[in-house]
Amino acid sequence: MRGTDHSPSTTGPLALSSHPDAVGREPDLLPYEALTEVPDRHGTIIERWAHRLALCDPTAAHAVLADDDRVDTFFLDPLTDIPALRTPADRGNPTWRFYAPRFLPANGAELASTVLHHTVWITTSDGHVHPAPCTPTEHLWWDNGWGDRASEAATVIDTLLDDLGAAVDLREHFNAPKGLVALFNEEHKQGTELNRSPLLQARMRPPRTC
Repeated sequence: MRGTDHSPSTTGPLALSSHPDAVGREPDLLPYEALTEVPDRHGTIIERWAHRLALCDPTAAHAVLADDDRVDTFFLDPLTDIPALRTPADRGNPTWRFYAPRFLPANGAELASTVLHHTVWITTSDGHVHPAPCTPTEHLWWDNGWGDRASEAATVIDTLLDDLGAAVDLREHFNAPKGLVALFNEEHKQGTELNRSPLLQARMRPPRTC
């Protein structure tokens, strides 16, 4: 998925993001969710997702993503319309940088599993892979997650188990089902896949009492 280098452009339909400093202070200015960066790794859930991406000309949103870094190629996810870019290997380990989607296309499908690999990924019953939705100022993680992040991931999964296409709301993530929070608080290896059945079972599990 290599291409020629492009210089980030500040023209295009997302011209409002041509002021990166303003967007950095007010992430809600962009019509996207949390900025996410993951390593480019063969044989992983990341590679499965990346195979779907379509090459495109850079937009102003790509310019904000690039943040003055050299970029290998620019992409668009045709299913969620999120912009993505890939940094070149000659500047260290290549990485994918993208915005998390606001919501996922459902089309009658349901959440099949979640995969934990540098962020939270969703696989669907119709065979697709997506980065999990996440609001602009949050970050999805598991284990200790540098704080109470497990409750945020648990909230996203709780929402998508009921409705794959629902928009997530993390303002009250501390109310996430305790069983799901406990599951995501566990130490999972990169690439761990949690299927729908154990996720549903964890959601029904009552909170532990002392």
